[in-house]
Amino acid sequence: MTADSVVEICVAGLVYFEVFVPGSRVPAPGEETFVEGIGLGMGGALNTASVAAALGVKVLLAHPRGEGLSDVALADGIARLGIPSVTWASQKDPAVSLVFAGPEDRAFVSASDFGSLSRCGTLPPAKWIHVPGLLEAHYMAGALAQARATGTLISVSGSWAPGELTALRAHSSQPWDLLVLNAKEAALAAGDPRQAPTLLQGAARSVVVTDGAEGAFGCLDGVPVSCPGEQVVVKDFTGAGDAFCAGLLASLLRGVGGDAALANGCRVASRILA
Repeated sequence: MTADSVVEICVAGLVYFEVFVPGSRVPAPGEETFVEGIGLGMGGALNTASVAAALGVKVLLAHPRGEGLSDVALADGIARLGIPSVTWASQKDPAVSLVFAGPEDRAFVSASDFGSLSRCGTLPPAKWIHVPGLLEAHYMAGALAQARATGTLISVSGSWAPGELTALRAHSSQPWDLLVLNAKEAALAAGDPRQAPTLLQGAARSVVVTDGAEGAFGCLDGVPVSCPGEQVVVKDFTGAGDAFCAGLLASLLRGVGGDAALANGCRVASRILA
């Protein structure tokens, strides 16, 4: 990215090295099970960044990086994708996840150096900064507030952080411009997912809830919005929520709002699911 390029979306947070654990049974102590293959991947902040870049958005990835084996692998993978990035120091291997795929959704066992996020310093100028998790937004609160004071718009998605979700209703100063939750997260935060766009307005100016095959709904800049889901044969749930955020933000950047912006987000997410 050239020096005179305007960053449209800076995705800031942890980039995870992911190990996809096959099978449903954990081997007994002392037992070794051989499988056909163990999938490896990259996730977290890179999910939204890579999809947004594929949609033609000028993206910058901002994340902590250590000097561990997973850090080396992630740096190589990000470089191969051609996504510009800025980093700051963290412990070795700051974000590693074991991903267990189930018939309905995934489960994770993760090691995350959230504390390193508070050392991010001043984030690069951008039209939007997107943070892919509430815990990450918590640790980066100072940097996000500083960026927002300069005119940058702030987008945050939920990720499963029960303590942060239950605290959302206590927000009153609208520290963010957009909050995106899935239905399970919205239920914990607001009691009824359908009430989340109203009850959580103290956290963000716009609140959107994704509801799987049912589509998405919410409130963008005070206007109620909704869209139906797209019927797809789901092959993998990984990254669908992040892809929705990329599609939604890309639409807003291009001046597409309302129901059409949500529909674009659902369309991009369905491509990932399939």
